[in-house]
This record gives sequence, C-alpha cells and structure tokens, in this order.
Amino acid sequence: MKLKRYFRRSILSLWAISLLVLTGLAVVIIQREKAAEVKRELNELQELALALTAEIRSFPQLEDRGLTELLLTQARLSGIRITLIEGSGRVAFDSEKEAAALESHRYRPEIYQALSGQIGFSSRYSDTLKKMMFYVAVPVRRDSQIIGACRVSRDLDLAAMSYHQSRRYFLAFFVLGLILSWVLIYFSLKRLFKPLEELSSIINQAEMSVGEEVVGTSLLKELGELAGGVGHLISQKEELSSHLKQQQEILSGWLEASGEGWLLLDQDGKIVLASDSLKQMFPDLEFSQKFYWQAMRWPELKTLLEEARTTSKPVQQRLERAGRFYSLSVGWLPAQQHFLLRFSDLTEVIDLARKKQEFQANLIHELKTPLTAISGFLETLEEENLSSEGKAHLDIIKRNIRRLNRLIEDLARLSELEEKPQELEVEQVNLAELVQRVAHIYESQATKKGLSLEIEAEPLVTLEADSFLLEQLVVNLVDNALRYTEQGGVKISLRNKNGGVELQVSDTGIGLAEEHLSRIFERFYVVDKSRSRKTGGTGLGLAIVKHIVLLHQGKITVTSAPGVGTTFTVWLPKEQSARTDEK
Repeated sequence: MKLKRYFRRSILSLWAISLLVLTGLAVVIIQREKAAEVKRELNELQELALALTAEIRSFPQLEDRGLTELLLTQARLSGIRITLIEGSGRVAFDSEKEAAALESHRYRPEIYQALSGQIGFSSRYSDTLKKMMFYVAVPVRRDSQIIGACRVSRDLDLAAMSYHQSRRYFLAFFVLGLILSWVLIYFSLKRLFKPLEELSSIINQAEMSVGEEVVGTSLLKELGELAGGVGHLISQKEELSSHLKQQQEILSGWLEASGEGWLLLDQDGKIVLASDSLKQMFPDLEFSQKFYWQAMRWPELKTLLEEARTTSKPVQQRLERAGRFYSLSVGWLPAQQHFLLRFSDLTEVIDLARKKQEFQANLIHELKTPLTAISGFLETLEEENLSSEGKAHLDIIKRNIRRLNRLIEDLARLSELEEKPQELEVEQVNLAELVQRVAHIYESQATKKGLSLEIEAEPLVTLEADSFLLEQLVVNLVDNALRYTEQGGVKISLRNKNGGVELQVSDTGIGLAEEHLSRIFERFYVVDKSRSRKTGGTGLGLAIVKHIVLLHQGKITVTSAPGVGTTFTVWLPKEQSARTDEK
C-alpha cells in the first residue's frame, strides 16, 4: 500500500516536471517565433517603403496625379496602406482615406522619426481604421533634403497571420508531445516499480508468514544487492521465527508445568497473555477482556502494579478468593514495559500448615500431661532411701525429663512464632542491659566448663523491639555457643551500625563445615546427633532465633570453620517500620 502511494506521488511529480519543462520550452519558442515574425514583417515593410521612396523622388510633387495612381496600385497589390506626409506633417496622400480629412501626422512616433532622418517603427491602434496597425515610415529626400515621409502600414492581425497559424500548429504538437511524454513516463515508471512491487509482496508475505518467500533470480538481476539483502533478511527472519516458536513452546510448556498462573499486562494494564493454568485457576473470570480491571475487579491489584513499577524487585501479597488462598507476585519488566503477574495456589499448603499446627499443639498438650505426672513421682522418689545405683538411674530419668520439657517448650515457642508472626509488643529496649542479664544467667555454666564469657558493648545501644523475644534470641545464641565450646570462651559484641544495632556472638568451639551453614536454621537440623543428645540440644534454638530476627525486620548471618569456632551476626533496625509482609 505504501509503495502504491509512492508510485502515485512519483508519477505526479514527474508529470508536473514534464509539464513545467515543456511549457517553459513552448513559451521560449513561441516568443522567439513571434520576434522573428515581427522582424520579417518589419524588413518587408521597410523594403517596400524604401522602394516607394525611389519612385516618389521621380515625381516633382508629392500630390502628382501619376504618383497617386502608382501608390494606389502598389497598395492594392501589396495589401498595405500607403501614406505620404509632407515635412510640415500635412497628409498629402493616403490609400485608405481622403488626405484632406486627415489631421496632421507630424508628431506620430514613426513620422517624427522619419522626418528626423531615421526609419520609424510603431504598432498601435488606428483611430482612422479602428484596428491595430503595424507602421514603418522612411524619410523622402530630394537633393539631400527631407521633403516628407513615406509610411507603409499593415493590419496587425494580417501581419501576424502566419505567426498565429504556426502557433496553433505548435500548440497542437505541444499537447501531443505532453500526452506522449506522460504516457512514456507512466509505462517507464511502471516498469521500474514492477520489481519493487514484487519485492514488496514478498516482504508482506514474510511479515504475515504466508507460504515460503523466495527472492527469484529475475529480481536479483534487476535489483541486485537490494533484492539480495532483502532475501537475506527474510531468511534470517524465518530462522528467528522458527527459533522464537521453539522458545515459545518451551516457555509455554514450562509455564503450564509450573502449576502456577501467569498473566502478562502492558504498561496501560491491557491483557497481553493469560496462561491456561491461570484460566483453570479462575474459571469464572473472562481473560479475553481488554484490560485487567475488566476481568479482575480486585482493588489491591492497582496498588501492587503501581508499587511494582517503582521498585526493582517483585512485590508480593496473599489473596483470598472464594475460600481459596493465593500468593500473588507482581514484577515490572522495564525493557518490555510490561507487568508479569504470578499466581500460586496456597490453599493446600495453608491447610497442611494448619493441620500441622493443630497436630503440634495437640502433641505438646498430650506430652505435657504425662511429663508433669512423671516429674511429680520423681520428686517423691528422691525422698526415698535409694541405693547408689537407683540414684544414678533416677538422675538419668531426670536429665531426659528436662530434655523433653525443653523440647516441648521450644516446640511451643516456635509454633507460636509461626502461627502469629506479626504480633510484637514493641518498646524501647536497652540491648546492652539485656545482654548483661543473659550473661549473668550463664556465668556459672561458663565457669563450670572453664570458659570465659565477655561482653563488648558501645554505649546507648537502644532500639524498638519486643523485649521478651529479644531476650530469648540472646539466650538461644549464648546457650548454643556454650554448649558446643570446650576451650576458650564466648564473646558478645554490640555496636551501632547502618542505622541499626549489630549483635555478634562468637565462640571458640568445634565450628561447622561450610556445607552445614545453609541448613543450620532449619528446625531439628543438627550436625552431630550424638553430641546433640549429649549436650541436650533440641535442634530448634536457631530456628527460633531466625524467626525472631525476621519478625524484627532484621538479618542474621553465620561464619564458621571446623576447629576455629562460630560467629553469629544479627543486625536489627532501631525503629520498626510498617510491615509489608504477605497477608
């Protein structure tokens, strides 16, 4: 379509150029022809006038009867008007009118020039004959004296008759030549555009991927490098299209296999793509709608999209629709100016977590009751007079009872943290004082093992936090460090850092290999199970620590090496901002 418009513009431009060129040429030729015709007429009249003056000089008087008859005869034969004017300007003879009836011609332009001794020329309207006339006047001399003027004139239309006739022929040839040039331009341009139209058709087919697009040898001969370049581009396009289809199939298969729903929106919120899994996830929604708000009338989506556009990371939120729970992640793709939304069905996961929490709560309750009874009977047995062997057995029972009680307490605490992750009783906490209290509790345990327990704290280390949970965090870290340290000691450091507070608990214990570091915060994960049973570890302390850190919007890292020791670093913000966790 664009090529046709270009053809029309081209042919109109060439037609206009040819019209201007031929018109200009015609004007020049006509003007030159007119000038030549005027010159010929002047020469002819001048020769007639000069010939007549030779005849006139042979007569003694300008009004001689023989001269008058001669001039009348010459006027009729030549088809001209002859006028004799005396030096005073009086008309002595005129072949068309009575001389006496004519006024003085002394100051007529051509007469004035002739009486001055020159050949006079003029073309003007004749009041006598009522028509345009062409005049030539020559002086009449006798004995070197100018005695008058002989003027010959001819009807201007009659004088220019041959010119007008030749002009009509020329104009006819001009129109014919213009038509022929336009026809020639049309067919020449059509022939020139024919291979371009074929090439354009091939390009259009390539754009629509209709059939197999091949640039023929005829086009290669006519268009050369242009056709070859287009053919190369089409080949590349076919390769890229095939590769893209393969990638789309792989991506589509991967998206569907992921079991998650995917939605692609442009920057204006128009639906570009909705995966089949998303349509199955929400069968009551119609994703063929133009914009997402027409298909999904969810107010929170607008907020998430606006937030995702301004952040470099995906934003997430939990949704509940028709009794089912979904996790929605929204990411902004700046290169494509698109939004990518991922929907994950969490209903089964949440149900499983709820059942696990119910089972865990029931288990804790069921374990506490018999353990309380056993502890009561153990206290009764301590009052009995037991043998040394019986007392040793009783100590083993008490130690395991304490371990079970601690396991139940840790399990209950972890369950509580997971079940109500957003409830914090925030207050201003002096972390240095809190650490001092915890260290005082463990001083005797460190002394019994021959370990040092040091505190290094910067002044005024205060922050907004839940005092009870923060104390439990420090207790678990210090208890864990003392449990796995046999020589050296434990050091607790506090400092202000990056707008928050950094807490470090370092020990000189057995240390951990690198492959264990990524899993030590998992519940019930222990590196050395036999040693854990010996020291009374439950495998839940570090999991509790991580939950408390995350509740306070902090970070925790660990560095360790076998035989060197372990350092836990906790960073906590000084102020608790509004939470943006998933709801």
